[in-house]
Amino acid sequence: MVRAAIVFVHGLFSSSDTWRDLRAQLSGIPRIAQDFDLLFFDYATTRTSMNPLRKSPTLDTVAGSLRSYLDGQPISHERLVFVTHSQGGLVVQRYLSRMLEEGRGWELARIRRVVMFACPNNGSDLLLLARRGLMGAIGNTQERELRPLHGSVQEAQRRVMTGIVHARYVSSDRCPIPLVSYAGESDNVVSHSSAVSVFPETGVLPGDHFSVIKPSPDGRLVRALLGDLDKALREPFPEESVSGEPTHSKSAAQGEEFLAEHQMFGPVVVRTGDSATPFFIHGGPLEQLSGIDIIVSSENIYLQMSQFFKSSTSGSLRRAAAIKGAGGEILEDVAGDSLIAWLRAHARYGLPVLEGTVAPTPSGALAECDVRRIYHAAVVTPVDGTGDYTVNRHAITRATHNIFKVARRERIELNLPLSSICLPLLGSGRGDITLAKSFELVWDALMTELSDDSSWSIHFAARRRRSFDLIKDLLLAKKAENEAA
Repeated sequence: MVRAAIVFVHGLFSSSDTWRDLRAQLSGIPRIAQDFDLLFFDYATTRTSMNPLRKSPTLDTVAGSLRSYLDGQPISHERLVFVTHSQGGLVVQRYLSRMLEEGRGWELARIRRVVMFACPNNGSDLLLLARRGLMGAIGNTQERELRPLHGSVQEAQRRVMTGIVHARYVSSDRCPIPLVSYAGESDNVVSHSSAVSVFPETGVLPGDHFSVIKPSPDGRLVRALLGDLDKALREPFPEESVSGEPTHSKSAAQGEEFLAEHQMFGPVVVRTGDSATPFFIHGGPLEQLSGIDIIVSSENIYLQMSQFFKSSTSGSLRRAAAIKGAGGEILEDVAGDSLIAWLRAHARYGLPVLEGTVAPTPSGALAECDVRRIYHAAVVTPVDGTGDYTVNRHAITRATHNIFKVARRERIELNLPLSSICLPLLGSGRGDITLAKSFELVWDALMTELSDDSSWSIHFAARRRRSFDLIKDLLLAKKAENEAA
Protein backbone atom coordinates (compact mmCIF):
# COMPACT_ATOMS: atom_id res chain seq x y z
CA MET A 1 0.00 0.00 0.00
CA VAL A 2 1.29 3.49 -0.87
CA ARG A 3 1.96 5.25 2.41
CA ALA A 4 2.79 8.77 1.23
CA ALA A 5 1.62 11.38 -1.24
CA ILE A 6 3.12 14.38 -2.97
CA VAL A 7 0.68 17.29 -3.25
CA PHE A 8 1.63 19.64 -6.09
CA VAL A 9 0.36 23.25 -5.86
CA HIS A 10 0.75 25.54 -8.89
CA GLY A 11 1.22 29.32 -9.00
CA LEU A 12 -0.53 32.45 -10.22
CA PHE A 13 -2.33 32.30 -13.60
CA SER A 14 -1.35 28.64 -13.90
CA SER A 15 -2.79 25.14 -13.44
CA SER A 16 -1.69 21.60 -12.61
CA ASP A 17 -0.53 21.35 -16.23
CA THR A 18 2.59 23.26 -15.15
CA TRP A 19 3.79 20.02 -13.53
CA ARG A 20 3.39 17.89 -16.70
CA ASP A 21 7.11 17.40 -17.42
CA LEU A 22 8.09 16.82 -13.80
CA ARG A 23 5.20 14.43 -13.33
CA ALA A 24 6.29 12.36 -16.33
CA GLN A 25 9.85 12.10 -15.04
CA LEU A 26 8.87 11.22 -11.46
CA SER A 27 6.35 8.62 -12.63
CA GLY A 28 9.16 6.78 -14.40
CA ILE A 29 11.21 6.37 -11.22
CA PRO A 30 10.29 3.02 -9.57
CA ARG A 31 10.86 4.11 -5.96
CA ILE A 32 8.61 7.14 -6.44
CA ALA A 33 5.86 5.03 -7.98
CA GLN A 34 6.20 2.57 -5.11
CA ASP A 35 6.21 5.06 -2.21
CA PHE A 36 4.14 8.03 -3.39
CA ASP A 37 0.79 8.90 -4.87
CA LEU A 38 0.96 12.08 -6.98
CA LEU A 39 -1.85 14.53 -6.19
CA PHE A 40 -2.46 17.80 -8.03
CA PHE A 41 -4.38 20.62 -6.37
CA ASP A 42 -6.00 23.11 -8.75
CA TYR A 43 -7.54 26.45 -7.79
CA ALA A 44 -9.03 29.41 -9.65
CA THR A 45 -6.46 31.97 -10.74
CA THR A 46 -7.28 34.08 -13.77
CA ARG A 47 -5.97 37.43 -14.99
CA THR A 48 -9.43 38.85 -15.50
CA SER A 49 -13.01 37.80 -15.92
CA MET A 50 -15.87 39.55 -17.66
CA ASN A 51 -18.36 37.46 -15.71
CA PRO A 52 -19.85 39.66 -12.92
CA LEU A 53 -20.75 36.50 -10.99
CA ARG A 54 -17.12 35.37 -10.63
CA LYS A 55 -14.13 36.82 -8.82
CA SER A 56 -10.55 35.81 -8.14
CA PRO A 57 -10.38 34.09 -4.73
CA THR A 58 -8.06 35.42 -2.02
CA LEU A 59 -5.20 33.31 -0.69
CA ASP A 60 -7.29 32.68 2.42
CA THR A 61 -10.07 31.25 0.28
CA VAL A 62 -7.63 29.11 -1.69
CA ALA A 63 -6.09 27.86 1.58
CA GLY A 64 -9.58 26.83 2.71
CA SER A 65 -10.07 25.04 -0.59
CA LEU A 66 -6.77 23.20 -0.10
CA ARG A 67 -7.92 22.01 3.28
CA SER A 68 -11.18 20.72 1.81
CA TYR A 69 -9.22 19.00 -0.98
CA LEU A 70 -7.02 17.17 1.53
CA ASP A 71 -9.97 16.24 3.76
CA GLY A 72 -11.79 14.81 0.73
CA GLN A 73 -9.03 12.44 -0.40
CA PRO A 74 -10.27 8.81 -0.50
CA ILE A 75 -6.96 7.56 0.96
CA SER A 76 -5.63 8.93 4.23
CA HIS A 77 -1.89 8.93 3.57
CA GLU A 78 0.49 8.44 6.46
CA ARG A 79 2.84 11.14 5.15
CA LEU A 80 2.39 14.18 2.90
CA VAL A 81 4.91 16.31 1.02
CA PHE A 82 3.90 19.62 -0.55
CA VAL A 83 5.74 20.63 -3.72
CA THR A 84 4.87 24.17 -4.80
CA HIS A 85 5.68 26.65 -7.51
CA SER A 86 5.61 30.44 -7.10
CA GLN A 87 2.34 31.58 -5.45
CA GLY A 88 1.62 27.95 -4.55
CA GLY A 89 4.16 28.29 -1.72
CA LEU A 90 2.16 31.19 -0.27
CA VAL A 91 -1.02 29.11 -0.52
CA VAL A 92 0.54 26.31 1.53
CA GLN A 93 1.96 28.76 4.06
CA ARG A 94 -1.48 30.33 4.45
CA TYR A 95 -3.01 26.86 4.93
CA LEU A 96 -0.46 26.01 7.64
CA SER A 97 -0.96 29.39 9.33
CA ARG A 98 -4.73 29.03 9.41
CA MET A 99 -4.51 25.51 10.82
CA LEU A 100 -2.35 26.81 13.66
CA GLU A 101 -4.73 29.73 14.24
CA GLU A 102 -7.58 27.27 14.65
CA GLY A 103 -5.66 25.12 17.14
CA ARG A 104 -5.27 22.20 14.70
CA GLY A 105 -1.52 21.77 14.97
CA TRP A 106 -1.87 18.04 15.69
CA GLU A 107 -3.51 17.51 12.29
CA LEU A 108 -0.40 18.79 10.52
CA ALA A 109 1.95 16.13 11.90
CA ARG A 110 1.72 13.91 8.81
CA ILE A 111 3.12 16.72 6.62
CA ARG A 112 6.80 15.86 6.57
CA ARG A 113 8.17 18.44 4.18
CA VAL A 114 7.22 21.50 2.13
CA VAL A 115 9.36 22.15 -0.96
CA MET A 116 8.91 25.58 -2.55
CA PHE A 117 10.25 26.57 -5.95
CA ALA A 118 10.54 30.31 -6.78
CA CYS A 119 8.11 31.33 -4.04
CA PRO A 120 7.70 35.14 -3.73
CA ASN A 121 8.07 35.12 0.05
CA ASN A 122 8.94 38.83 0.04
CA GLY A 123 6.86 39.62 -3.04
CA SER A 124 7.76 40.26 -6.67
CA ASP A 125 8.90 43.65 -8.03
CA LEU A 126 8.62 42.71 -11.71
CA LEU A 127 6.52 45.29 -13.60
CA LEU A 128 5.07 46.36 -10.26
CA LEU A 129 3.73 49.73 -11.42
CA ALA A 130 2.04 48.20 -14.46
CA ARG A 131 0.57 45.40 -12.34
CA ARG A 132 -0.78 47.86 -9.80
CA GLY A 133 -2.55 49.77 -12.54
CA LEU A 134 -3.92 46.86 -14.55
CA MET A 135 -4.66 44.36 -11.79
CA GLY A 136 -5.88 47.05 -9.44
CA ALA A 137 -8.39 48.13 -12.06
CA ILE A 138 -9.76 44.60 -12.41
CA GLY A 139 -9.52 43.84 -8.68
CA ASN A 140 -7.22 40.79 -8.79
CA THR A 141 -6.77 39.96 -5.10
CA GLN A 142 -4.11 37.31 -5.69
CA GLU A 143 -1.81 39.73 -7.54
CA ARG A 144 -2.11 42.24 -4.67
CA GLU A 145 -0.72 39.67 -2.25
CA LEU A 146 2.31 39.14 -4.50
CA ARG A 147 3.37 42.77 -4.08
CA PRO A 148 6.46 43.24 -1.93
CA LEU A 149 5.97 42.79 1.82
CA HIS A 150 2.19 42.41 1.74
CA GLY A 151 0.84 42.48 5.30
CA SER A 152 -1.19 39.26 5.27
CA VAL A 153 1.68 37.35 3.63
CA GLN A 154 4.11 38.56 6.29
CA GLU A 155 1.66 37.72 9.08
CA ALA A 156 1.27 34.14 7.79
CA GLN A 157 5.03 33.84 7.34
CA ARG A 158 5.71 34.95 10.92
CA ARG A 159 3.29 32.34 12.25
CA VAL A 160 4.84 29.66 10.04
CA MET A 161 8.36 30.56 11.19
CA THR A 162 7.36 30.46 14.86
CA GLY A 163 4.87 27.60 14.82
CA ILE A 164 6.31 25.41 12.04
CA VAL A 165 9.97 26.04 11.19
CA HIS A 166 11.21 26.71 14.74
CA ALA A 167 8.72 24.46 16.54
CA ARG A 168 10.17 21.65 18.66
CA TYR A 169 7.05 19.63 19.39
CA VAL A 170 3.42 19.18 18.35
CA SER A 171 0.62 20.96 20.16
CA SER A 172 -2.52 22.84 19.20
CA ASP A 173 -0.60 25.89 17.95
CA ARG A 174 2.62 24.39 16.56
CA CYS A 175 4.00 21.49 14.56
CA PRO A 176 7.60 21.12 13.34
CA ILE A 177 7.71 20.69 9.55
CA PRO A 178 10.85 21.20 7.42
CA LEU A 179 10.39 23.90 4.74
CA VAL A 180 12.84 24.09 1.85
CA SER A 181 12.93 27.06 -0.51
CA TYR A 182 14.67 26.98 -3.91
CA ALA A 183 15.42 30.03 -6.05
CA GLY A 184 15.92 30.00 -9.82
CA GLU A 185 19.39 31.29 -10.70
CA SER A 186 18.02 33.21 -13.74
CA ASP A 187 14.65 34.17 -12.22
CA ASN A 188 13.73 37.79 -12.96
CA VAL A 189 10.22 37.44 -11.54
CA VAL A 190 11.09 36.39 -7.99
CA SER A 191 14.51 37.51 -6.80
CA HIS A 192 16.87 35.20 -4.93
CA SER A 193 16.41 37.17 -1.69
CA SER A 194 12.61 36.94 -1.97
CA ALA A 195 12.63 33.22 -2.72
CA VAL A 196 14.93 32.19 0.13
CA SER A 197 13.64 34.91 2.49
CA VAL A 198 14.03 33.89 6.14
CA PHE A 199 13.89 30.13 5.68
CA PRO A 200 16.93 28.22 6.96
CA GLU A 201 16.88 25.44 4.32
CA THR A 202 17.45 26.93 0.86
CA GLY A 203 19.06 26.21 -2.47
CA VAL A 204 19.50 27.56 -6.00
CA LEU A 205 18.64 25.59 -9.15
CA PRO A 206 19.17 26.35 -12.85
CA GLY A 207 16.38 28.09 -14.73
CA ASP A 208 14.16 31.13 -14.76
CA HIS A 209 10.85 31.50 -12.97
CA PHE A 210 9.12 28.83 -15.06
CA SER A 211 11.91 26.52 -16.23
CA VAL A 212 13.13 26.04 -12.65
CA ILE A 213 10.47 23.29 -12.28
CA LYS A 214 11.21 21.69 -15.67
CA PRO A 215 13.56 18.66 -15.63
CA SER A 216 16.78 19.40 -17.50
CA PRO A 217 19.55 17.17 -18.89
CA ASP A 218 21.82 17.88 -15.92
CA GLY A 219 19.21 16.32 -13.61
CA ARG A 220 19.76 18.81 -10.77
CA LEU A 221 16.06 19.51 -10.21
CA VAL A 222 15.09 15.86 -9.95
CA ARG A 223 18.09 14.98 -7.75
CA ALA A 224 17.28 17.81 -5.35
CA LEU A 225 13.63 16.82 -5.16
CA LEU A 226 14.43 13.13 -4.69
CA GLY A 227 16.66 14.05 -1.78
CA ASP A 228 13.83 15.97 -0.14
CA LEU A 229 11.38 13.13 -0.75
CA ASP A 230 13.77 10.57 0.77
CA LYS A 231 14.12 12.72 3.89
CA ALA A 232 10.34 13.06 4.14
CA LEU A 233 10.03 9.27 4.22
CA ARG A 234 12.86 8.68 6.71
CA GLU A 235 12.43 11.47 9.22
CA PRO A 236 10.52 10.53 12.40
CA PHE A 237 7.19 12.09 13.20
CA PRO A 238 7.42 14.98 15.67
CA GLU A 239 6.78 14.36 19.35
CA GLU A 240 3.97 15.90 21.31
CA SER A 241 4.67 18.59 23.89
CA VAL A 242 7.38 17.62 26.32
CA SER A 243 7.60 18.29 30.04
CA GLY A 244 8.14 21.93 30.86
CA GLU A 245 6.96 23.25 27.49
CA PRO A 246 3.86 25.45 27.40
CA THR A 247 0.79 24.06 25.68
CA HIS A 248 -2.63 25.51 24.93
CA SER A 249 -5.98 23.87 24.54
CA LYS A 250 -7.69 23.83 21.18
CA SER A 251 -10.56 25.93 22.45
CA ALA A 252 -8.15 28.57 23.76
CA ALA A 253 -6.33 28.70 20.46
CA GLN A 254 -9.56 29.13 18.59
CA GLY A 255 -10.62 31.91 20.94
CA GLU A 256 -7.40 33.78 20.13
CA GLU A 257 -7.78 33.36 16.37
CA PHE A 258 -6.09 36.17 14.46
CA LEU A 259 -7.89 37.68 11.49
CA ALA A 260 -5.61 37.21 8.48
CA GLU A 261 -7.48 39.67 6.26
CA HIS A 262 -8.86 43.14 6.87
CA GLN A 263 -12.52 43.31 7.92
CA MET A 264 -14.53 46.45 8.62
CA PHE A 265 -17.79 47.08 10.41
CA GLY A 266 -19.50 50.45 10.19
CA PRO A 267 -20.17 53.23 10.04
CA VAL A 268 -22.17 53.24 13.24
CA VAL A 269 -23.34 56.82 13.70
CA VAL A 270 -23.68 57.95 17.30
CA ARG A 271 -24.94 61.35 18.45
CA THR A 272 -22.25 63.32 20.24
CA GLY A 273 -23.40 66.63 21.64
CA ASP A 274 -25.22 68.62 18.99
CA SER A 275 -23.75 66.58 16.14
CA ALA A 276 -23.02 62.96 15.26
CA THR A 277 -19.86 60.91 14.88
CA PRO A 278 -19.25 57.88 12.63
CA PHE A 279 -17.56 54.91 14.32
CA PHE A 280 -15.86 52.01 12.52
CA ILE A 281 -14.31 48.74 13.65
CA HIS A 282 -11.35 47.25 11.78
CA GLY A 283 -10.20 43.67 12.19
CA GLY A 284 -7.03 42.05 10.90
CA PRO A 285 -3.41 43.14 10.37
CA LEU A 286 -2.74 46.80 11.08
CA GLU A 287 -0.58 46.89 7.95
CA GLN A 288 -3.76 46.66 5.88
CA LEU A 289 -5.33 49.83 7.29
CA SER A 290 -5.49 52.76 4.90
CA GLY A 291 -6.96 56.22 4.71
CA ILE A 292 -6.83 56.81 8.50
CA ASP A 293 -4.92 59.92 9.53
CA ILE A 294 -3.74 58.79 12.97
CA ILE A 295 -3.12 55.26 14.24
CA VAL A 296 -2.59 54.93 17.99
CA SER A 297 -0.17 52.38 19.49
CA SER A 298 -0.38 51.29 23.12
CA GLU A 299 3.09 51.45 24.73
CA ASN A 300 4.70 51.05 28.14
CA ILE A 301 5.63 54.10 30.24
CA TYR A 302 9.21 53.95 28.89
CA LEU A 303 7.78 54.39 25.38
CA GLN A 304 9.77 51.43 24.11
CA MET A 305 8.14 49.83 21.08
CA SER A 306 7.83 46.05 20.71
CA GLN A 307 10.43 44.25 18.61
CA PHE A 308 9.75 43.74 14.90
CA PHE A 309 9.02 40.01 15.32
CA LYS A 310 6.35 40.54 17.98
CA SER A 311 2.69 40.15 16.98
CA SER A 312 1.53 43.01 19.25
CA THR A 313 -0.01 46.24 17.94
CA SER A 314 3.24 48.06 18.71
CA GLY A 315 5.40 45.49 16.90
CA SER A 316 3.06 45.40 13.90
CA LEU A 317 3.06 49.20 13.54
CA ARG A 318 6.83 49.32 13.90
CA ARG A 319 7.22 46.83 11.04
CA ALA A 320 4.62 48.53 8.90
CA ALA A 321 6.19 51.99 9.30
CA ALA A 322 9.75 50.80 8.61
CA ILE A 323 11.45 51.45 5.27
CA LYS A 324 12.54 48.08 3.90
CA GLY A 325 14.92 46.82 1.25
CA ALA A 326 14.15 44.43 -1.58
CA GLY A 327 14.83 41.43 0.63
CA GLY A 328 12.63 42.67 3.46
CA GLU A 329 15.53 43.94 5.59
CA ILE A 330 14.90 47.06 7.67
CA LEU A 331 16.67 50.07 6.16
CA GLU A 332 15.11 52.68 8.42
CA ASP A 333 13.19 52.06 11.65
CA VAL A 334 11.04 55.17 11.22
CA ALA A 335 8.66 54.77 14.18
CA GLY A 336 11.26 53.35 16.60
CA ASP A 337 13.96 55.90 15.78
CA SER A 338 11.50 58.81 15.82
CA LEU A 339 10.19 57.74 19.21
CA ILE A 340 13.73 57.63 20.61
CA ALA A 341 14.34 61.12 19.18
CA TRP A 342 11.16 62.34 20.91
CA LEU A 343 12.33 60.88 24.23
CA ARG A 344 15.76 62.51 23.90
CA ALA A 345 14.19 65.85 23.00
CA HIS A 346 12.08 65.64 26.18
CA ALA A 347 15.00 64.36 28.31
CA ARG A 348 13.18 61.08 29.07
CA TYR A 349 15.24 58.49 27.19
CA GLY A 350 15.70 55.55 29.57
CA LEU A 351 13.26 57.10 32.03
CA PRO A 352 9.51 56.60 32.46
CA VAL A 353 7.08 59.21 31.23
CA LEU A 354 3.86 60.21 32.95
CA GLU A 355 1.09 57.65 32.45
CA GLY A 356 -1.17 58.82 29.65
CA THR A 357 1.59 60.67 27.78
CA VAL A 358 1.14 60.64 23.99
CA ALA A 359 4.17 60.97 21.69
CA PRO A 360 3.58 61.57 17.95
CA THR A 361 5.89 60.17 15.24
CA PRO A 362 5.84 60.06 11.43
CA SER A 363 4.08 57.15 9.74
CA GLY A 364 7.03 56.12 7.55
CA ALA A 365 6.08 53.52 4.93
CA LEU A 366 2.44 53.72 6.06
CA ALA A 367 2.24 57.08 4.31
CA GLU A 368 1.74 55.06 1.12
CA CYS A 369 -1.55 53.91 2.69
CA ASP A 370 -2.53 57.53 3.48
CA VAL A 371 -1.70 57.16 7.17
CA ARG A 372 -0.24 60.48 8.35
CA ARG A 373 0.86 59.95 11.95
CA ILE A 374 1.45 57.28 14.61
CA TYR A 375 0.65 58.29 18.19
CA HIS A 376 2.30 56.33 21.01
CA ALA A 377 0.24 56.27 24.20
CA ALA A 378 2.01 55.33 27.46
CA VAL A 379 -0.58 53.29 29.36
CA VAL A 380 1.07 50.13 30.75
CA THR A 381 3.63 49.90 33.54
CA PRO A 382 6.17 47.04 33.75
CA VAL A 383 6.24 45.11 37.03
CA ASP A 384 9.82 44.94 38.30
CA GLY A 385 11.40 41.50 38.16
CA THR A 386 8.66 39.97 36.02
CA GLY A 387 7.36 40.02 32.47
CA ASP A 388 4.00 41.36 33.65
CA TYR A 389 2.39 44.77 33.28
CA THR A 390 -0.18 46.76 35.19
CA VAL A 391 -2.57 49.41 33.91
CA ASN A 392 -3.78 52.44 35.82
CA ARG A 393 -7.29 53.08 34.57
CA HIS A 394 -6.71 56.81 34.79
CA ALA A 395 -3.86 56.34 32.29
CA ILE A 396 -6.34 55.12 29.66
CA THR A 397 -8.64 58.09 30.20
CA ARG A 398 -5.74 60.54 30.26
CA ALA A 399 -4.18 59.04 27.11
CA THR A 400 -7.47 59.25 25.20
CA HIS A 401 -7.80 62.95 26.04
CA ASN A 402 -4.15 63.59 25.16
CA ILE A 403 -4.57 61.94 21.76
CA PHE A 404 -7.05 64.67 20.80
CA LYS A 405 -4.94 67.37 22.44
CA VAL A 406 -1.88 66.41 20.38
CA ALA A 407 -3.96 65.99 17.21
CA ARG A 408 -5.50 69.44 17.51
CA ARG A 409 -2.05 70.93 18.08
CA GLU A 410 -0.58 69.13 15.05
CA ARG A 411 -3.44 70.33 12.90
CA ILE A 412 -2.16 73.85 13.51
CA GLU A 413 1.60 73.46 13.94
CA LEU A 414 2.14 70.99 11.09
CA ASN A 415 -0.80 72.18 8.99
CA LEU A 416 -2.09 68.60 8.73
CA PRO A 417 -5.74 67.95 7.76
CA LEU A 418 -6.26 65.37 10.53
CA SER A 419 -9.81 64.08 10.84
CA SER A 420 -9.72 60.35 11.65
CA ILE A 421 -8.23 58.42 14.58
CA CYS A 422 -7.81 54.66 14.99
CA LEU A 423 -7.40 53.32 18.53
CA PRO A 424 -6.71 49.88 19.95
CA LEU A 425 -8.42 49.13 23.25
CA LEU A 426 -5.67 50.60 25.38
CA GLY A 427 -4.22 48.38 28.07
CA SER A 428 -6.22 45.28 27.16
CA GLY A 429 -3.28 43.41 25.60
CA ARG A 430 -0.64 42.56 28.17
CA GLY A 431 -2.17 44.83 30.78
CA ASP A 432 -4.34 43.54 33.62
CA ILE A 433 -7.58 45.04 32.32
CA THR A 434 -10.40 43.48 30.34
CA LEU A 435 -11.29 44.51 26.83
CA ALA A 436 -14.78 45.53 27.94
CA LYS A 437 -13.44 47.76 30.74
CA SER A 438 -10.93 49.38 28.39
CA PHE A 439 -13.75 50.11 25.93
CA GLU A 440 -15.81 51.70 28.72
CA LEU A 441 -12.96 53.98 29.78
CA VAL A 442 -12.06 54.97 26.22
CA TRP A 443 -15.71 55.54 25.35
CA ASP A 444 -16.35 57.91 28.25
CA ALA A 445 -13.31 59.99 27.30
CA LEU A 446 -14.36 59.97 23.63
CA MET A 447 -17.83 61.27 24.47
CA THR A 448 -16.30 64.20 26.35
CA GLU A 449 -13.94 65.06 23.49
CA LEU A 450 -16.46 64.58 20.69
CA SER A 451 -19.18 66.62 22.39
CA ASP A 452 -16.83 69.61 22.11
CA ASP A 453 -15.36 68.76 18.71
CA SER A 454 -17.32 66.50 16.37
CA SER A 455 -14.97 66.91 13.40
CA TRP A 456 -13.57 63.41 13.81
CA SER A 457 -14.34 59.89 12.69
CA ILE A 458 -13.34 57.22 15.19
CA HIS A 459 -11.96 53.79 14.30
CA PHE A 460 -11.32 50.87 16.65
CA ALA A 461 -8.70 48.25 15.76
CA ALA A 462 -8.76 44.58 16.75
CA ARG A 463 -6.44 41.86 15.49
CA ARG A 464 -8.34 38.89 16.93
CA ARG A 465 -11.77 37.71 15.84
CA ARG A 466 -13.04 37.51 19.39
CA SER A 467 -12.04 41.12 20.07
CA PHE A 468 -13.56 42.30 16.78
CA ASP A 469 -16.91 40.68 17.62
CA LEU A 470 -16.90 41.97 21.19
CA ILE A 471 -16.16 45.56 20.18
CA LYS A 472 -18.99 45.35 17.66
CA ASP A 473 -21.41 44.24 20.38
CA LEU A 474 -20.20 46.95 22.77
CA LEU A 475 -20.46 49.67 20.13
CA LEU A 476 -23.99 48.69 19.13
CA ALA A 477 -25.00 48.60 22.80
CA LYS A 478 -23.63 52.14 23.28
CA LYS A 479 -25.55 53.34 20.23
CA ALA A 480 -28.75 51.86 21.64
CA GLU A 481 -28.13 53.52 25.02
CA ASN A 482 -27.46 56.82 23.28
CA GLU A 483 -30.69 56.67 21.26
CA ALA A 484 -32.72 55.66 24.31
CA ALA A 485 -31.35 58.62 26.28
